[in-house]
Amino acid sequence: MAGLAVVTACFAVYVGLNGTGRSSAGRAARTSAALDAAARMEALCCGTVSDSEIAFEQSAFHMDFVPQEPEYVERFRQYEGVTADFVPVLMYHFFYDETVDLPTKGSNSHSIQSVEAQLQWLWENGYVTLTMDELYEWMNNGIELPAKCVLLTSDDGQENFFQLLQPLLHKYGFVATSFVITSYRENIPYKLTLPNIEMHSHTHNMHRGSATTGYPTQWGIMQAVSVEEGVADLNTSKEILNGSQYFAYPFGNFGGNSKEILAQAGFRMAFTTQYGAVRRGYDLYELPRLRVSGSLSVDDFRRLLGYSTVMKKYESQ
Repeated sequence: MAGLAVVTACFAVYVGLNGTGRSSAGRAARTSAALDAAARMEALCCGTVSDSEIAFEQSAFHMDFVPQEPEYVERFRQYEGVTADFVPVLMYHFFYDETVDLPTKGSNSHSIQSVEAQLQWLWENGYVTLTMDELYEWMNNGIELPAKCVLLTSDDGQENFFQLLQPLLHKYGFVATSFVITSYRENIPYKLTLPNIEMHSHTHNMHRGSATTGYPTQWGIMQAVSVEEGVADLNTSKEILNGSQYFAYPFGNFGGNSKEILAQAGFRMAFTTQYGAVRRGYDLYELPRLRVSGSLSVDDFRRLLGYSTVMKKYESQ
């Protein structure tokens, strides 16, 4: 086993030194990632991780998350601090490492370095990140939430969410949701075991096509299918995701039978791409989000969250 470890480590260094990249920093990043993969391969040979885990691994995930005490939702049952009037639900899409790659999705590409600066700001300023259950309970007046709270979401279930963002969530003790297109993505059972993340539905196979008939300005085949077709698709998605009850509309739109499909499939809440923070009394199937655009500066991120409004509430109490 030790011999294999040496071989895989040497291969990792070779990959780091000879792979394509823009800088020595990029080569170093690849070397580090490859060494992580080598370590995981050695662990596989020693029987500590599974084949499916190694097949998915490109970087080291953090598996030693300490559960919340008290548990999520319960931590806010008796909350008596400054309470939230609104909840910013942030929307991300694609993450990239600027030391290795260039953005490929325009304003929907997020430098992981800028995202870490945002997470660090949240941590330094006393914010908590929410689970979907916590937002749902708050919307139904079951709990109160701190004024300094935010819900982090990312659409499409891209691999880079798991490879780049999950370790940072672990680092800061935060939680985030990935809305996953279940027919497109691999290794979902393994990903469901990763701490610090939730996985919810972005449909099984309805994130496609242009529903032009009757909806000339709106996208998404979900708006054009029958209730029966839509429910069947979402039930498949729910089964793969261990019973998800939360949803993000493909392309953000919810025409046609979309809401009826969600209701019959047993979903609690659904998110659009309409701009705004979530407030009590909003339609649970039309919840807005705040799009995080590109490599947003920390100052712009702070303004996006409505930080000045939150602080005014603190100062008034």
